[in-house]
Amino acid sequence: MMAKISAAGLLIDPTSTQDLLTVVETIVDSVDEAAYSALPFKKARELECLGLRWKNDVLVVGAPEERWFEVEDFADSLGIKIELIATTEVEIREALSLTATLQKVEKTSIDVSRIEVGEAPISNLIQQLIERSVLERASDLHFETYADHVIVRARVDGRLRDLVQLPARLAPAISSRIKVLAQMNIVERRRPQDGQFSTTVGDRQVDIRASSVATVHGEKIVLRLHDARKPSVDLGSLGMGTEQLELFSHMINANNGLILVAGPTGSGKTTTLHSALQAVATAEKNVITIEDPVEYVVPGINQIPVLDSANSGFAVQLRSVLRQDPDIILVGETRDAETARISVQAALTGHLVFTSIHATDSVGALYRLLQMDIESHLIASAIRGVVSQRLIRKNCRFCSEPYKPTSNEVVTLEHYGFKTKQLVRGLGCTLCGGSGYRDRIASYQMLNITEGLAEVIVSHPEPNEFRRKAMALGMTTMDHEGVRLAVEGITTLDEALTLMINND
Repeated sequence: MMAKISAAGLLIDPTSTQDLLTVVETIVDSVDEAAYSALPFKKARELECLGLRWKNDVLVVGAPEERWFEVEDFADSLGIKIELIATTEVEIREALSLTATLQKVEKTSIDVSRIEVGEAPISNLIQQLIERSVLERASDLHFETYADHVIVRARVDGRLRDLVQLPARLAPAISSRIKVLAQMNIVERRRPQDGQFSTTVGDRQVDIRASSVATVHGEKIVLRLHDARKPSVDLGSLGMGTEQLELFSHMINANNGLILVAGPTGSGKTTTLHSALQAVATAEKNVITIEDPVEYVVPGINQIPVLDSANSGFAVQLRSVLRQDPDIILVGETRDAETARISVQAALTGHLVFTSIHATDSVGALYRLLQMDIESHLIASAIRGVVSQRLIRKNCRFCSEPYKPTSNEVVTLEHYGFKTKQLVRGLGCTLCGGSGYRDRIASYQMLNITEGLAEVIVSHPEPNEFRRKAMALGMTTMDHEGVRLAVEGITTLDEALTLMINND
C-alpha cells in the first residue's frame, strides 16, 4: 500500500483504495502559468527574468534594468512581444524558485503505513511546505486537523491561502516532527505548547515560533515565520502622510515620556517601534530593548530577550534596565498592570519609553491603561502620544493600472473629503499570485497628547466622548488614512474600507 508525494511535498496520490489513503485534492495555484511558462525556464533563470502576465498579445516581463537588452533579444528570438517592468534580482530569483517548485512532476514513492516520527518523508514534507511559504512571503503556516483530513494554509499579505489537503493519518507524525524541531513535549497533546526553531531557505535564516493547541479532531499547529535578516523600515516608508510623519517625529524626539503603539497581533507594531527607535538612537544615548522575541537585531542597541520560564518577564527585566543608566527604553509589549506602571514611572523620571499595547484604536489604548488601574493624572503627564495602526494590502506594482472611479466610489471619496479622477488596482500576475496585491503597508491613527487632551484624560470621560473630543482637536481615523493611501494609488478603495472601525 503505497502513496506518492510529489517532489514539492504538496500532493499525495495513493495507489491503494483504502480510506486511510484518500486522494489528496491539489490546491490550484493562482500564479499565471501561461505567463511564467512562456519563457523557457533555464534561459529565464540565466537572464533573471520572469513572465508576469499577458496583456492581450504582449507578455509583461519582469527583469532587472541592466538585463533588459538581453531579455529583449531573447524575446525577439522567440517571436514574443514584451513589455518590461523593472524588478530586483531577489524578487525574480525567489519567484523562479517558487514556480520551479510548483512545476515539479517527479514523484517519490513513500509507504504511508510505515511513516514514523522523525522519518525523512515527514521531515521533508514539512521543510518543503516551510520553503514554499517563505518564497510566497507568508507570515504564518497553519496545520489544521479535521476528522478525515489535514488542511495546510499559509497567511500571505494578511490573508490565508490553502496550500494542500493531506490524509488525517499524517496529523500525529506532522505534529510530532514539529514538536521535536521546536523542543516541545511530543507526548503532551492536550495542553497548549509553544516553542521555536530555525531553518534555512536559500541563503536566508528563518526563525520560526511554533504554537500547538488541542482541537476536537487533533492538534492545530501554527508556525510564525520570521526572516532573521529582514531589515527594519525607515520612518518615511511606513505609510504615514506628511503631517502624520511630522507629528510622529515630534513625539519620538522628546527627551522623555511614553509613546504607545496600539493594534492587534500582526498589525506591524514591532516594525513601527523599531523604525522609531532607529530614528532617535544615537551613539551618545544608551538604548535598551526588552522583547519577546527579538525580531530585529540592531547593531549598537542592547537587546534583551524575555524568558518567562526563567522568571524574567517584561516587568522584571524593566526594573533591571532602569538600573542600567538608560536614555531610551523599548518595552516590546505592555501586557499587565505591573509593566504599565513601571513604564509610566520611567517616563515620568526622565526616560523616553516606547511600548506596544493591544487595543482597537488610540483612544482604546489609553483606556487599557486606565483598566490596569494607572491613575489618569499619571497617564496624562507621562504619555507624549499614541499611535494605532492596521496593515492593509498594497497594490502589486508589477500589474497595477489606473481606472476611473465608479459613481459609488466617488461618493465614498467625497465622504472622506477626497477628489480624484483615477484610482489604481492590481490585475493579478505571477509575482502577486494573481491577487493584485503584494506586500502590506500600515494605516495610522495618531493621538498627540496636547495640554487640552491631557486635561480631558484627567477628567476621565467615556471613551466615545473622548474620541469625539480628540477628533475635534485634529485626530484622524485609520479608514480616512486608508482612503488617502487609495487616492495615492498605494492600495485599493475596497482594501482601505476594511479599516472602518471606531468612527463614532
